Amino acid sequence: MIYIVLGVLLFSFNNVLWKKNLTNTNVSFLVSYRAFFTSVFALLVSVLFFSNQQLTFVNFMKISLGSLFGVLGLFSMLHVIKKESLQWLGIYNLIGIVFTAVYLWIFEDLDIYKSLLGFLIIILGFTFYVFDSLNTNLKITLKQHLLLLTMILCFTISSLIHWKNLTKEIEPIFIIANQEFLVFIVGLSVTMNQYKKVDLLKLLKSRFKNTIIMSIVILCALLFSFLGLKITNPLISGLFFLASPLTTILFSSLFFKETISLKNSLSITIISIGAYILYLQTT
Repeated sequence: MIYIVLGVLLFSFNNVLWKKNLTNTNVSFLVSYRAFFTSVFALLVSVLFFSNQQLTFVNFMKISLGSLFGVLGLFSMLHVIKKESLQWLGIYNLIGIVFTAVYLWIFEDLDIYKSLLGFLIIILGFTFYVFDSLNTNLKITLKQHLLLLTMILCFTISSLIHWKNLTKEIEPIFIIANQEFLVFIVGLSVTMNQYKKVDLLKLLKSRFKNTIIMSIVILCALLFSFLGLKITNPLISGLFFLASPLTTILFSSLFFKETISLKNSLSITIISIGAYILYLQTT
């Protein structure tokens, strides 16, 4: 449980760091720069402490598949939170448990009818939040909603694939190294087409300190979350990680002075209750 709690806090703080550092920085540049350090750190740990572990080609491909969904989810997320409130990230992360429940219904023989109440409450709270935001500065475009939907769908698929990988005794550090290396490759490919060499050198120097901090935070967050996921199932860990979007919303208020209105609070509470009921009905 301690792993999941630490993961929750670090992921929420990581979201704050993303938002802060993306203010005057290109998404693909910051993603690739951070992923370079994170993948190097993870690879070093793998070589130093887990060099005797064997990784088959089939397992490597399964890890890479989960990582690719994680990469797509990350880019979708960052293109929204660069300009918009972190509250939306928290809201969509809260409804992510719905996708996990759907997976369990399709592949793990979950009785979906027992979950309908939780689904309906989540939909009610989400609808209330969206319509209330139309008259505030929290309003976002349809494209941004689709990006956030893509984000949470990809993150859920990635989490489920990696959960399966972890049950096969694959070390979490291998998954982290693989995912961060793929993030680096994709981010670097995009960045090289957007910047000149001189511009890149200036950015690398000016963003070095902040990027190192981000790399350490996300590396620890990923490690703790995978360790927590390894000893439980995705729905139970998902319950604990419901605290992560709530903490993200709280951090958005603390660090960026984003207003959480009474109606926002009510909507978030309704969604949280629905997610908790959904958890109770599916365990």
